[in-house]
Amino acid sequence: MAEKPAVLTRVVDSMTDNLRPTRAEATDVANAVLDGSDAILLGAETLCGLYPIETISTFGRICSEVISFHISVE
Repeated sequence: MAEKPAVLTRVVDSMTDNLRPTRAEATDVANAVLDGSDAILLGAETLCGLYPIETISTFGRICSEVISFHISVE
């Protein structure tokens, strides 16, 4: 609205130590995609987390599912 980018951070913070995000975190990622966020930044989850590759893969799957579902509903 103010022509400023909306960037989210620390959305899957539990994946720093865990293989899977919490249900709330997965919902937050999905809602960020649906709300049209400009970017979602992964930080500690991939920099010093125990499962950086799995974090990116899980994050990508959540985003892909939301986008494909949203397109099929329209």
